[in-house]
Amino acid sequence: MKTVTSSLTRANLSLRLTPETLLRIFRTLLPSGVRMLGAGVQFLSTVIVARTLGDEESSLFFFWSAILMTSGPIATYGLEQIALRNVPRLHESGPVEVGKLVGNLRFVSLLVSFVLGLIWVGYAVISEPPPGGFRIWHLLPPIALAAIAATLINGEALKGLSRPVMGIIYGHLLPVSIFCLSVFLFAGRFSSPGILTLYTGSYAIGALAARFAPVADFRYHFLTIPDRETLRSLFREGFPVTCVSLFGALGFIAPLTLLEYTRPAAEVSYITTAFRISILFLVLASAIHSVFAPSLSKCAELPRPFGPVFRVYLKAIFFALATLCIPLFVGILFPEMVMSVFGESFRNGASALRLLLIVQLISLSLGPMPHLLLMTGHTGFLAKLSIGKFVITTLLALILIPRTGGLGMIVAMGIAFIVEELIGLTYAIVKLRKHEILTPPAS
Repeated sequence: MKTVTSSLTRANLSLRLTPETLLRIFRTLLPSGVRMLGAGVQFLSTVIVARTLGDEESSLFFFWSAILMTSGPIATYGLEQIALRNVPRLHESGPVEVGKLVGNLRFVSLLVSFVLGLIWVGYAVISEPPPGGFRIWHLLPPIALAAIAATLINGEALKGLSRPVMGIIYGHLLPVSIFCLSVFLFAGRFSSPGILTLYTGSYAIGALAARFAPVADFRYHFLTIPDRETLRSLFREGFPVTCVSLFGALGFIAPLTLLEYTRPAAEVSYITTAFRISILFLVLASAIHSVFAPSLSKCAELPRPFGPVFRVYLKAIFFALATLCIPLFVGILFPEMVMSVFGESFRNGASALRLLLIVQLISLSLGPMPHLLLMTGHTGFLAKLSIGKFVITTLLALILIPRTGGLGMIVAMGIAFIVEELIGLTYAIVKLRKHEILTPPAS
């Protein structure tokens, strides 16, 4: 019996390790690898800007690039998810129909970007330091948001065409690489507004370059004005998704704005730089978790999904921790060394970085809760959680930031983030358990 079992085990291993299986694993992990490469390039550009401008002079760029980065998913109005869902369905209808849909999505995101960008233009004018007044660079937010939203839509549409690597290249790697090259060549010649212009231009070039991607579907209708019924449908479909993005972004923007008003410029630079390092881990974790998202979705469709779903969920936790625990612990144990990469003065942000990375470690240990809720069909509850997190973050920030500055902002966001994760995970467990209780066992 042992011989038979051993033979079967060897046969299974040989099947799993065939060249075709290895190629399938490579194709599955390649998009995550390319996304990680983009995150590394983005990190390098941050280092160049920080070292070139210094802590105080770079604060304006870091503040506004953080605002634009978090506002971008709002400017898409959730249309990138509509692209990911609907493009595969239209693919058989031909490239003209796909191009028309993506053109409609870009047009709607342009409208949303313009409205949202005008709000940021008003804020830029009001918050301009003495002697105050309007500056030409204040017009950048609407352009930047439109470009960022277009790149996000392009990336998800390409993924919908079964081109995930190309989607990451045109949706992220290309614009951040153009920006990194730009600051490497010209950062010494510009102040923060000039570098913010390079940032905007890099995303604009990335958005327009997708028109020449090697897919016929993108060569038609870069911008298409949708009819009234299509416009209503897009606004209706995008609303739940954009609520998640909106309140998630506001949970960062509101405390950051309060911090900028009440603390010195150098401290704003330290905090935003520490957040950029922390977000790098968030991006890498998301890239790893996204590999398991299809399996979560398939397991959720099973008659008794609880066990299969959480086996996949625990795998996602294990792989994320195994991949990121060493760099996380390096950052937690030696935050001064990590921050000094940006310049000696940035060592002052070491405590902020350590606290942020501890929060990231707790988050990784709790797993990809948003993926869990999305893949099990609880998007509405995820949106409600985002609203609750925003409320908790804002209230705690109003109490803590005036007393403890940037560390208070991190504590406020960390508490809200962990509460959101725990509630979301508990909700998913209860719902999946209830589903199993109500589902009769297979005969």
